[in-house]
Amino acid sequence: MALALLVVAAACGACDEPSRTSWGAAPRLERLDLTAVALLPAAAVEAPPDLTAPAFVERDPAIGALSIGPTHTGELIDGVAIEAGVGLAILPFAQEREAIFGTPAMVGLITRAAARVARMTPGSTLWIGHLSRARGGPFAPHASHQNGRDADLAFYLMAKDGTPADEPAMRAVDASGRVGAKRFDVVRNWALIEAMLEDPAAQVQWVFVASSLRTLLLERARAVGSPLASRAERILFEPRDSSPHADHFHVRIYCGPDDRLAGCLDAEPFHAWVDRHDELVTRWLDGLVPFLDNPHHPEVDHAIEAIVRMNATAALPRLDALADHPDPAIAALARDGAAFLRGARSRQSWERWRPRDVGR
Repeated sequence: MALALLVVAAACGACDEPSRTSWGAAPRLERLDLTAVALLPAAAVEAPPDLTAPAFVERDPAIGALSIGPTHTGELIDGVAIEAGVGLAILPFAQEREAIFGTPAMVGLITRAAARVARMTPGSTLWIGHLSRARGGPFAPHASHQNGRDADLAFYLMAKDGTPADEPAMRAVDASGRVGAKRFDVVRNWALIEAMLEDPAAQVQWVFVASSLRTLLLERARAVGSPLASRAERILFEPRDSSPHADHFHVRIYCGPDDRLAGCLDAEPFHAWVDRHDELVTRWLDGLVPFLDNPHHPEVDHAIEAIVRMNATAALPRLDALADHPDPAIAALARDGAAFLRGARSRQSWERWRPRDVGR
């Protein structure tokens, strides 16, 4: 479901003239019959001169959590808590710091992958470390983990006899795959990576892990002839700006479609097989831009906000043109929005541009 619905003004011919609201308070459409509403192309939402109905409906709460901004300066709205389940447990330190929240895509990804490994090898337990806090934001000692799209996962370990020996801890593994009397379980750890890469509802960008363990995982993938071996080569990576990740996986996923419309911002690289939802964003932008041509429409400020949240830099010339608008509120909003799209993206600015109709 998209974040808002564009509607044709004719559907509300009897609605009263709405008063202009500040950009922080969205008008509501309480009388409209929305049963036939669909996402419309730009040509279908041109505002006629006598348009009197608001053109946007507030975000549907059924969407769930939203990831806002980038992973290192963003925030999380209505974060979903991950729960222990089949083959899945939460490390005590993550519970204590209340760092167990993510987007529905991230929580679902981990839950499904852990259950799959547990079905394959009974007795398996994937121990979960930090995700994000309920509202995201800065979370020491991490530079990321700020908007629900990062998660730390302990490795699967095995005993000398090859049976599962998973521990409620993140233990460092040496270059040969040993950790004390136990070993890095290549079979189950590869099964976990494969399950995440095959997941239908989340798209993995990175799995940070030490290069020695990356080698073991890729050898396993090639040995079993996995068609995902080439993708794993791209997503398994030892970071250069942090620890080598010899004691856990750090998984990061891309923004989902609703996240992108709300202001989620991916960083490169963009793997060739990933759907970045550009077509959806373009359709929404095409539907929003016509409202900027009618400066007296009560929804022009809301159109500006939606354009900015979508990171629609293609609309910068249109915002620049509104910077000298006779309405001081619209002019100020257009200038602030243009500055944001040009890179003024502090945590405070992401907080300002987040969807205003979501409760905290």
